[in-house]
Amino acid sequence: MQITMDTTSLVDYDTFLRVKRLPSYAVKGRTLIIPDEYAKLISGRRMAESTTDFKLSPFLFDYQRDITLTALTKRRYCIFADCGLGKTLMFLEWCRHVTEQLPEDRAILIVSPLMVIKQTLAECRHWYSDRLPIDHIDASKLSHWMCHGKGRIGITNYDSLSDETPKGRIGAIVLDESSMLKSHYGKWGQTCLRLGRGLDWKLACTGTPAPNDRIEYANHAVFMGAFPTVNSFLARFFINRGQTQERWALKPHALIPFYRALSHWAVFLRSPATYGWEDNCEALPPIHTHIHDIALTSEQTSLAFHETGRLFVDQPGGITSRSVLSQIAKGSNKGKRISSNKAAFIRDIVNTWPTESTIIWCIYNAEQEIIRESFPDAANIDGSTPYDLRQSLVDDFKSGRTRVMISKPKVLGFGLNLQIATRQVFSGLQDSYESYYQAVKRSNRYGSTNPLHVHIPVTDIERPMVDNVLRKAAMVDRDTQEQERMYHELSQ
Repeated sequence: MQITMDTTSLVDYDTFLRVKRLPSYAVKGRTLIIPDEYAKLISGRRMAESTTDFKLSPFLFDYQRDITLTALTKRRYCIFADCGLGKTLMFLEWCRHVTEQLPEDRAILIVSPLMVIKQTLAECRHWYSDRLPIDHIDASKLSHWMCHGKGRIGITNYDSLSDETPKGRIGAIVLDESSMLKSHYGKWGQTCLRLGRGLDWKLACTGTPAPNDRIEYANHAVFMGAFPTVNSFLARFFINRGQTQERWALKPHALIPFYRALSHWAVFLRSPATYGWEDNCEALPPIHTHIHDIALTSEQTSLAFHETGRLFVDQPGGITSRSVLSQIAKGSNKGKRISSNKAAFIRDIVNTWPTESTIIWCIYNAEQEIIRESFPDAANIDGSTPYDLRQSLVDDFKSGRTRVMISKPKVLGFGLNLQIATRQVFSGLQDSYESYYQAVKRSNRYGSTNPLHVHIPVTDIERPMVDNVLRKAAMVDRDTQEQERMYHELSQ
């Protein structure tokens, strides 16, 4: 679509300002060039909000009903709700109504972590029986389904997306565990932004939208179409302090405007009672965190000194140095095994609770292989485990047929319900609060009935990294409570 501007017209000036807010446009002289899918936004034929009388399912809790209704009314919306509050049910209900709004030749694409898909489909069958059919689409069939498929709703995993994934007949998109967007310029983030660009119907759901920094809301803001680029979002609310540890700092007095802007297209939810909804959620069982000191072997001490030049590692350095030290602490260095006390300690401590289901979280492949050898009967799932086998091993663990499961947060740490585990052991942590939080919440979520014991065996060279994650956990917990309170006040 092309619009020729009259530079003396206030109406055309207003049109120009609206065009500048679009994700994509070009200006040549007095001519504005915009994609056809944005034409109705500029022509004024689309109302800002839908006025359809949506009849929501009676089995929704009051907060699920109201949030879903708001998401349908807004059309583009983010649900930032804590683990276990029913994000899946809310986006399924959203999809049920959106299919009635879309033309018959348009479809909805749900993008989800791989291991969550079966769980989502089971929940859909439980609540909707065969009234809400969803096609499970693997990577090899995704392009064909996007362009020539017949189903109205499809679900695929993030790894299926690529630069070549066509937009095809997609009229709406749902991102489950949308914190996957946090890498502004990563493969998944950019593909999701491209697929969602220009769509009227978009939904993003996650419990950790900004696990480490408020700037991580930027990708959600762009996905929602609230800002055309990440840089425009950052320029609005943040100051660039250059190459420092805290490069982007919130502008003075920008906190209230920041959350007011987010309140137009998102909701934060940790406790429904904060907003006046009925507190349908029982209090979560407590999480007990146990830090266990593990002695370094002489070989580990020598290698750590060679890496840092220090006898005591209080500053583990940059990303490369941290990775090297982290692997040394877990019994591996430059692809070779070294002596370590950690695997034996984990084996011995897990054996002290022989009747409790346990998840052991690893970071590296070599580390996971060492741990696996100590638990020959455990379910071991890594990135190379075929999907069908992964699912079978997870099912065995959830049913209690297998007592110990070994994996990585990036493989199984998002979305799964693993409340059967009353013990978790982190073979290591490496700075990522989100990975730690998401992994812990697999077993501590609404519906859990037993306390969760989290065990973190740590050597001296890992201590700074572990302390950093636990510091972030305490900080985010405080910030989230304040964030929810502030958001509630601003949304009234």
